[in-house]
Amino acid sequence: LLWWQVHFREFPALGAMARDYLSIQATSVACEQAFSVASNTITRTRNRLQPDTSCALLCSKSWLEKGIGKK
Repeated sequence: LLWWQVHFREFPALGAMARDYLSIQATSVACEQAFSVASNTITRTRNRLQPDTSCALLCSKSWLEKGIGKK
């Protein structure tokens, strides 16, 4: 994460994605919120998604909400 902190301005979209993907939550509140978001994404009808697919869906949703990748 230190490298991304230094080079964030060179690669803002990738830096934001790296921060989301590589960071470790320091409080339980964010984890509870993440599980709440996950339960809205991974419903009873989508409960057979592979872990990689679930991670990709949750990250993509987060990035879209933050406007990452928009010019």
